[in-house]
Amino acid sequence: MDRLCSEIGVSRLVNEILARYDSVDAFCAHLRRLLDEPTVELPPVPAVSVPGPGGRHRRGTA
Repeated sequence: MDRLCSEIGVSRLVNEILARYDSVDAFCAHLRRLLDEPTVELPPVPAVSVPGPGGRHRRGTA
């Protein structure tokens, strides 16, 4: 049963690829183009300081 399910999944994937790209080779070429594009490096996010326990609404001791 598992083999049949996996064969159905592969068949659906191939049909989807063929519907969108007309051939598996065209799909692979598309993937290669995506991988060959330069990666955009984002600047590091500054660390956010976390207030200590109690915060500004801390009740004072009377």
